[in-house]
Amino acid sequence: MISVTMTTHNRADLLLQRSIPSMLRQTYANWEMLIRGDGAGRDTEFVIDSFNDPRITYKRLPRRLYGSPQEQWAVGSTDALNDALDAAKGDYLAHLDDDDELLPIHLETLMQLLRNGNFDFVWARAHRETDRGWVIFGEPPDVTQLQQRNLMVHCAVMYDRRKFGDLRYDTEGTEPADWRMWKKIAAAGARLGFSDQIVAVHYAETPYKQRPQLKFPHALANLIQERGGLSRVARTALQRGVTREGPRTLLRALRHLSGMLRPHSLGANAPTREWPSARPGDDTVKVNVGSGVQHRLGPGWKNLDILHGADIRADVRKGLPLDDASVDFIYSEHFVEHLSLEEGKVYFGECHRVLRRGGVVRTATIDLPYVLERYAQDWSDQTWVRDYDFETASEMLNATFSLWGHKFIYDEEALKRSLATGGFQVIERCHLGRSRHAELVNLETRPESRLILEGVKI
Repeated sequence: MISVTMTTHNRADLLLQRSIPSMLRQTYANWEMLIRGDGAGRDTEFVIDSFNDPRITYKRLPRRLYGSPQEQWAVGSTDALNDALDAAKGDYLAHLDDDDELLPIHLETLMQLLRNGNFDFVWARAHRETDRGWVIFGEPPDVTQLQQRNLMVHCAVMYDRRKFGDLRYDTEGTEPADWRMWKKIAAAGARLGFSDQIVAVHYAETPYKQRPQLKFPHALANLIQERGGLSRVARTALQRGVTREGPRTLLRALRHLSGMLRPHSLGANAPTREWPSARPGDDTVKVNVGSGVQHRLGPGWKNLDILHGADIRADVRKGLPLDDASVDFIYSEHFVEHLSLEEGKVYFGECHRVLRRGGVVRTATIDLPYVLERYAQDWSDQTWVRDYDFETASEMLNATFSLWGHKFIYDEEALKRSLATGGFQVIERCHLGRSRHAELVNLETRPESRLILEGVKI
């Protein structure tokens, strides 16, 4: 068995979208994952539990305080990491940073290298994001060079716990703790192995750590991102550009945003009559409503939105441009709160009309009781607030209701009543990523999707 360690602090969205799914895609299945929350908030535990995999265990530890940014960079989370090592049961040890991902062949490749090559400590190459773009990083074993610089990324390493499992990461010092660990293992006489295979993707620091001084450009960039107009890298560039370069960059951003919001040309939303199948012989029709560009679903789904870039451009307030009883599944995430209560009832009525008998509408949105609970307790204990410079609970609460054009925030009772008004009689609350229907499993991408209901047309 391979024990994979991870430490995290309030990156629930990356756990949900990137790192943990990459573990579940591994071709080598005999592993355990030991996640330690370094003072992580409630969103982190919520997301990890949503995967419902017995191989994944989570433990929250107090947040360690650092004397300086340099100290945090060098030894950040080492206490939590050592706690995970203490609990490891596998024959081999590997690591995954909470913002990185492993390619499916990672564990299998390094395991075979360890066993077939009679090595104790191995690593491979990885895609690495830098300020100059993506590079392939990882160098063959050289003990002399290893003393001078790090030859690998943390998420591309595996070693024998039975021989070196007593070694721990240093919790003090100015050099990166992982590099010092590799030097310890090499000094203990480990036989070193290397593979040219690329087994991981190592991302640079996420944009929210490079916070601009101005609140407005940050909010503007997030708005455009929400509307599907910018990649993660482009959003960071916009934040920096507006802050440093001034009006010209801002004007370009506003022009781009206005282009995305330009009224569509569908008029009364004429029905769409032809649906190319994702696979020959598959006539299942699946529609993702309010997808934008950033939240499009994969092959087999038709992405519907009012913005440019959608497969079907339509304003759902005028009805769904679909024939009666023509759709099997309808999905939306963080969409229905952008409609008024009455518009939402009309929308669910349209969903009922276009669904076939036995068809399902799945709606994932913000949960009002949870928002109020955070307001009354630790309001900053949420993943999404890291992108904004809120100073009070009131700012957070008002943003939830109005910052992105939200019109109605639901609790379970209100959402069930809207679905029932639309004609649905069978309504069930679901956990994040889980469903009775295989087509609706693991669709959510946001930890804030705490209220999820499915309605079935009977």
